Amino acid sequence: MSTASRNFFANLPPPAECLAILVGTAEITIFGLAGFADPPSFASGFGLPIAPPPSSDAKLEANTASSSSSSTTPAEESTAQKTQRGLVLALAARNLEKGLTLLAFACYWRDRKALGTCVFAGLVTTAADFLVVKWYGVQDAAFGHVIGIANCGLIGGALLYWGREGQWFS
Repeated sequence: MSTASRNFFANLPPPAECLAILVGTAEITIFGLAGFADPPSFASGFGLPIAPPPSSDAKLEANTASSSSSSTTPAEESTAQKTQRGLVLALAARNLEKGLTLLAFACYWRDRKALGTCVFAGLVTTAADFLVVKWYGVQDAAFGHVIGIANCGLIGGALLYWGREGQWFS
């Protein structure tokens, strides 16, 4: 192994810290900015799909039908869709904030205990996301949140256990 590659690997952060940086980057890009870019696709991937806006054909059929089973007016449907979109954007903002916090603790302050606490605290939101998707969303998408729970527990636990003075990562 050449000297340049040894110097490169010697300056890398410890493995758990690298994984936390990866989680922070994913929170910003995949779970944050993607939610702002395309809320319906993000909501479907999360497990709580947004109801599609009614098409013009569906509106014509509803107007021409003699008995309508729908009790909502078009204005109420529009309000419901705006509310769904707003909730998805709030979820994306939460993920963006979480990613920025993780990257600040990992890259700027380089405090493993605080970083471990932030990652481990992600268990709360990830478990809540799992339960919400399991109870109200697409049941098959709930498994992705179980992976997030495992990631938060393992990475956060490793950072909290070894901390700054860990013999493996000093």
